[in-house]
Amino acid sequence: MLKRIAQCAATILAMLLLLAGCTTQPPVSLTAIVFGNSAEVATLAVERAGGLVTHDLHLIKAVGATITDDQLSTLAADDALARVVVAESTPENSKYRPTPDAEITTWLQQSLSRPEVNNALQSHLDSVAPTLTGRGVGIALIDTGLSPWATHLSGSAIDHHSFNALTNTQGDVEDITGHGTHLASLILGFGTHFRGVAPDAKIIAVKAFNQEDSASTLDIIRAVQWVVDNKANHNIRVLNLSISALTDLPYYLDPMNMALTRAWNEGLVVVVSAGNEGPEASSITAPGNNPWLITVGAADYSEDSLWSSVAPFSGRGPTATGHIKPDVIVPGTLLAGVRAAGSRRPAAEPDHRNPEGFWIASGASQASAVASGLIALLLEARPTLSNHDVKCILANSASPLVTYTDEQVSPFAQGRGLLDLAAALASDATDCPERLEGIDPTVPLKGVFSSDE
Repeated sequence: MLKRIAQCAATILAMLLLLAGCTTQPPVSLTAIVFGNSAEVATLAVERAGGLVTHDLHLIKAVGATITDDQLSTLAADDALARVVVAESTPENSKYRPTPDAEITTWLQQSLSRPEVNNALQSHLDSVAPTLTGRGVGIALIDTGLSPWATHLSGSAIDHHSFNALTNTQGDVEDITGHGTHLASLILGFGTHFRGVAPDAKIIAVKAFNQEDSASTLDIIRAVQWVVDNKANHNIRVLNLSISALTDLPYYLDPMNMALTRAWNEGLVVVVSAGNEGPEASSITAPGNNPWLITVGAADYSEDSLWSSVAPFSGRGPTATGHIKPDVIVPGTLLAGVRAAGSRRPAAEPDHRNPEGFWIASGASQASAVASGLIALLLEARPTLSNHDVKCILANSASPLVTYTDEQVSPFAQGRGLLDLAAALASDATDCPERLEGIDPTVPLKGVFSSDE
């Protein structure tokens, strides 16, 4: 402080005259993820550098911290650390592209005149799995929270030992924007309007998004960590994260993806969305670019041929590391659900409602929620399946889509095809190229396709 004042003026008199006009800028605060051999090692390093630890991220042997540029330089030179990543907030987990191209705009406009497809989905479920309800299966829903008291959701299906990653506290997961509540209502159903994909599954709500539908990388990792730490307490078998984040880092260096890979290797079935940046090639967003996880794209509905096409907004592969993504596609358009009373959506987003006032939404988020419900049915029927088994069964039993000229839709758009629950329930095919069991999760995995193919 004395040195800085001295630089403002050469004499005490000049200092008194010029102090108010001193142009020395305060140090800029950075949010960083600091990796060590353990979270404890990372904590000590941050404290030595004079930074402030904000998040214990022991799942990935790291901490979140607030530091300055000078402290970043100090940490970067610390031999006790593995690396330091400056963290950014993730983009909104919105359902539509911020600046949609002409094809997406046309699709959105046309979709507003189409009815919801819940009845068709319910009829399909009743025909292929009439007795399955997801009973006994816990689904951790990392999203904007859940407001069951403001909806028509069944209170018995809500696990009240939920977690708020924003405040690092139990409970208080009220949904401000309605996104998480809508996804939960697709899984659990709502009143007499929709029975739900897995109405007796148990939803464990984990709030990680703020009132603007955005989240920090640190809070997402904290949310994933809580799920891993508490999976046995709540019989969590499935972790659903519907988010579109940047792919600037390879999946194996991206801290959020590292946490999700760890969750997978702890035995959880991790379901993530392909994002809404399609239809361009290599538009898969993170963490949908992670080869370990089950990445879900959105299938569009037609009254003539049911779910026979890939929604234009659904993210496409290949990934930057050459992997085919998504893994499968699932119904993800024109799905009616509930929103928390008083919830606020972005102003530019279409507010499509059915005559009863339920929100009809389309997106890879909705598809991933439906997929999580379908997986809960599979796990109810066959509880001994591992997450690797589930991934291969879904892949091997999926129904590839074809165009109206009988040409197969690109695997970069549909993965293995449309998730086929009936075939999955009957399948014993638990071996597939996507099965990565036994591979060191810290080893970078390379696919065989480049983004320009």
